[in-house]
Amino acid sequence: MSGNPVTTFIILGAVLNAMLGVALLLLWRQSPRQQHAKYWGLSWIFLSGALILGLGLPPEPDGSLVHDTQVFLAALCAMASTLLRIVGARSYRELPWQWRTGLHWFFGAMMLIVGLAKLDHSYGIVLAAVLLGLGALWCARCLWRGGSKADKWVAIGFMTAGLANFMTPFFDPFGRSVEAHLLGLSTQTALSLGLILLSVIRAHQETRQQAERFFRLAEHSLQGQLVIQNGRLKYANPAALAIYGVTNHMPLAAHSSLVERIVPEDERAALEQRHQHVVSDPLARIEWEGPRLTMDGRHIYVRGLSSHIEWDGAPAELMVMLDDSSRQRAVDELKRQALHDELTDLPNRNYAVERLRQITPRGAHPFALISADLDRFQLVNENLGHDMGDALLRAVARRLTQELPVTATVCRLGEDQFLVLLEGIGEPAEVQHHVQHLLDTLQAPFSLAGAELYAHMSIGVALFPRDGLDAPTLLRAADAAMHRAKSRAGAACVFFESAMRTDSRARLESEQAIGRAIALHEFVLEFQPKFQAHSRVLCGFEALVRWERPGMGRISPADFVPAAERTGQIKALGGLILDLAMRQLTEWQLSHGRLVPVAVNVSPLQFEDAAFAAGLLGELKSRKLPAEALEIEITETAAIAHLDQVLPQLQHLRTAGVLSALDDFGTGQSSLTLLRNLPISTMKLDRSMIEPLPEHQAAAVVKVAAALGQALQLNIVAEGVETEAQAQSAEALGCTQLQGYLLGKPLSADAAGALLSASTGTPRGDSMPTQPPSV
Repeated sequence: MSGNPVTTFIILGAVLNAMLGVALLLLWRQSPRQQHAKYWGLSWIFLSGALILGLGLPPEPDGSLVHDTQVFLAALCAMASTLLRIVGARSYRELPWQWRTGLHWFFGAMMLIVGLAKLDHSYGIVLAAVLLGLGALWCARCLWRGGSKADKWVAIGFMTAGLANFMTPFFDPFGRSVEAHLLGLSTQTALSLGLILLSVIRAHQETRQQAERFFRLAEHSLQGQLVIQNGRLKYANPAALAIYGVTNHMPLAAHSSLVERIVPEDERAALEQRHQHVVSDPLARIEWEGPRLTMDGRHIYVRGLSSHIEWDGAPAELMVMLDDSSRQRAVDELKRQALHDELTDLPNRNYAVERLRQITPRGAHPFALISADLDRFQLVNENLGHDMGDALLRAVARRLTQELPVTATVCRLGEDQFLVLLEGIGEPAEVQHHVQHLLDTLQAPFSLAGAELYAHMSIGVALFPRDGLDAPTLLRAADAAMHRAKSRAGAACVFFESAMRTDSRARLESEQAIGRAIALHEFVLEFQPKFQAHSRVLCGFEALVRWERPGMGRISPADFVPAAERTGQIKALGGLILDLAMRQLTEWQLSHGRLVPVAVNVSPLQFEDAAFAAGLLGELKSRKLPAEALEIEITETAAIAHLDQVLPQLQHLRTAGVLSALDDFGTGQSSLTLLRNLPISTMKLDRSMIEPLPEHQAAAVVKVAAALGQALQLNIVAEGVETEAQAQSAEALGCTQLQGYLLGKPLSADAAGALLSASTGTPRGDSMPTQPPSV
């Protein structure tokens, strides 16, 4: 049968038809969006299979398994071709398609063809030809309705192909007519070419629409887009040209050198490196930002994204960018504010810390760090106003900046503190020279708002690497030295010493521990006795506070009282001391049936509380203690400095019967008027007045002070009596009471109670025999 000319003609026609199907599939691979080309290409290939199996190599109608299998495959190919042809037409017109319904039709038609062929082979061929023709007409109908001119021409091709399918059985019941196949091959070839042309037209239309769409997107985008190829500009959208100030309508070729004109020289190496990376890697996506120049020389800041693109068949770089100048200016301003002082426009602490971090790596060059603080600046604010204070700070900043070396960095740390960084200067002698120049620059007054103001500084110096290897350590060292300088009179400069770090750490630890110690009642009282002059009879005690610090033993008041005053904890500590003193008085009253006054030193800060006197009297009353059992001591210096706060409260206490004493008399500058106005009962002469006795000049001073006290009807206590000669001299000069190591050292509560019990003398009105209160 293979030698039959009809068979050869059918097979050759089927092969040609299959090749046209392959052409459609290749077209689809080039343009995957053309799904209809895929369906039509597969339809043509299945049709070729149906022609070969059903007509070109027809099976012998002997009812054998080979016959049934070949008929089944031929029917399968014929109906698959019909189904895919219809799906392709609907896909081309973008019409919906239900695969479930189509598959039901497909299997039903295929089984019907197989069944008829089982009865008579010609019946199956006739039904297959009819179904193929109906499928072609259905496709023609899809393309004709609402189609373009090209669509209608292809629809005519489908109708012609359908008619050829209908006519095939009329030429020969078994479909093996050369005329029928010649007609079918001609119409199928014409239809195939039409489908290819139609798909190409559709692909070109979509490509053109896509290109136009993206072109419009690029042209109307607010993002700038540039295409760079081999370092030359190939495309720039209007947004990109606007970003770089290209507003004329010159042809793009005139801007081919735009890249060189808009990129600063220090950015070109990074630009070239990025360009090479993007061009060589199709998957590259690199975000970047940096300064750029416009065509008229303005500086802008651009953020962009570079990616790979094919341009005219060669790799290129696509840059998508935004002019981020506004945001960058805002960021720069925030950075400037974060690193600069608003008042003086000097660098601030943040800048200083960052700069110190940069210049303190291991092995860095030595330098000096100067901490400078204006002395008594608060007086300017209090008396002349903060505006004048601000003006002075600005003037000092300008003078320091102008007079110090250009390599020096002047910063303002806050309020009246400045920091000077002398890079490259590490020798103490050289640093001292610059510090002296700094102090000399402040000798001339500042003319501000018609007034002349003098400013003086206390200066601390830390050296790198001697005094610290990092920013925090150096700043602490310079501050410690500056605070040491402030303790000296006048403008002073102090270089940091390692002992300052130990002292500073000890002060910090002490200040931090005091609050906890107060809460845990780690403080105890010792009592130093006072004796009546001449008779040497016990007449009172002075309560002396001691800190029993766990793990460190007993701490002297000289070490913790100043810290308590600095931190404001002196109020709580003073309250605790008064409470301990009154508890001890209560115990002595119960145990010994008699009391002598106990003196307690009170800080002037405690008098800031307007209810201090009333609260103290309330405590005495609640404990059933006589008011005269307690004596309040306040130093001469504190009384003068806080007279407005101290005087009314002392008067309240004195009226209620609480005794009061002026401590450390002779160390301050109290006047006769002050002594007359203060409601005190006792004047205590400082140990510095008693120590030189019985020298003639010292005796004269004590005699005058004692005479003054007697004139005011005060008890005169001589403090620090350590020798009999001092005691006899103080008694002879008019002192009425003696206190010191000669007669009695500070005693524990139990030892003081024993001394009180053993004392049987009754000094003039100074002891207070009492009966224990009833329980």
